[in-house]
Amino acid sequence: MKKYILPLVLVTALTGCESIYLPTLKEVPVYPTNTRTQTDDGRGRSYDLAPSHWTDVSKIRDEATRLSYQVSQGKLTKVQAAQYLNRYRIQLVGRNAVDDSVYEVYLRSAVDSQRGAISTDQSKLYIQNTLKGWQQRWPNMRNKPTNPAFTNFLMEVMGMEPLK
Repeated sequence: MKKYILPLVLVTALTGCESIYLPTLKEVPVYPTNTRTQTDDGRGRSYDLAPSHWTDVSKIRDEATRLSYQVSQGKLTKVQAAQYLNRYRIQLVGRNAVDDSVYEVYLRSAVDSQRGAISTDQSKLYIQNTLKGWQQRWPNMRNKPTNPAFTNFLMEVMGMEPLK
């Protein structure tokens, strides 16, 4: 439980700010860099995560902890921290449809929370509902990304079952 305290602080910090920030969002084309077509490996298994997946989740957790400390010190806003975390995860594991979708909701939630449109609890619920949606879609998804590290980081923080 102790290892989840800092990531929970980050999620809380990123969803509960009251200052106003209106970002300029533009469409960015998504070119998946870590997808694999679902195939049978001969042992009845049809999918494997990248070998570095859980290490990458840990690295994202560590970066989120570092950023949450900067938010608590007033050096960054929650939205800025979310944007830095996104750049870090893209640099670390690349882009994929699942993480990009979850990050979009994560950022929108941070922005809405920061400008006071939603509460911290509403922000957390918004993110949890998105994660639940991906949990439901995952078993039937074709071309699953091999490293949905950002999504599994948030699943871990929210106490949910990770995508496997």
